Amino acid sequence: MTFFPDARPLIRAAYAGGSALPAFNVCSLEMALGCVQAAETAQRPVLLQTYPADIEQASPQVFAQMVRALADEVSVPVALHLDHGRDLRQVIACLRAGYSSVMFDGQGLPFAQTLQMTARLAEVAHASGAALEVSAESFGVPGATGNPAESTDPAQAAQLHAAGADLVACAVGSEHAASSRLDLSLLARIAAQVQGPLVLHGGSGIHPDDLRRALPYGVVKVNVGSALYRAVRQGWSACAALPNPIQSNPVQSSAIQTSHRAGYAHLRAAVREVAGAYFQRLTPAATDPLSVPPLPTPEVTP
Repeated sequence: MTFFPDARPLIRAAYAGGSALPAFNVCSLEMALGCVQAAETAQRPVLLQTYPADIEQASPQVFAQMVRALADEVSVPVALHLDHGRDLRQVIACLRAGYSSVMFDGQGLPFAQTLQMTARLAEVAHASGAALEVSAESFGVPGATGNPAESTDPAQAAQLHAAGADLVACAVGSEHAASSRLDLSLLARIAAQVQGPLVLHGGSGIHPDDLRRALPYGVVKVNVGSALYRAVRQGWSACAALPNPIQSNPVQSSAIQTSHRAGYAHLRAAVREVAGAYFQRLTPAATDPLSVPPLPTPEVTP
């Protein structure tokens, strides 16, 4: 299909259809390609996203052009998102590069400041033709000091949505890089007050049953990072276990190329397998294909 410069049509389609978009954190061509290939197999839209640390190593323009090129080679919608943007500079840099959506992470800030930034960034993102995600709490990292998991206040979540956030990220029990079960009763209360699209972080560790049960509450985006990075390590480990063609044929450059190609193929396959599982988990169970929301088409701004 094509690259979606604005993620809002994808968000609206997911919300209306009771499905969620897997948002895969990627930092290389091989990871991005594996995820896009999984989306093509599933015939579902996909969000690729970058951490702030990734765009410090390679500019947002590099990621944006890479993802656009990959989108041109598949028949499904592909969009690009900034995950955990911490300041105006990062957000604007990604919007200028052509990201489809951006996140503002208000963790640690007074809620009034997060609310003020939400209103300001909503204007900027929407004027750029992109979506805005906002969180006000920490999702925690096991073993990290000063970063405990918190819980979303439903009333505050509703205020973020009213201030202009297209997506509100909810802390309802999931943690980054950890197995978790969701507080579905809290999620239900948040959904009742927000009446709009919600996001779950720490998707790698959320129990599959909870992911399914979260969909009716307006969850339209689930972040998946740690599972992919584990897949990358497993992919390279599988390659390392293969016979080394360089040892048996040390003078031929083709042996080196074969070794490298095998490594990339194992990496892509490992990422593709993990990504494929999330497409299955985040699409409503259906016996009738019509219950699966149709693929949206990009909106053209005059």
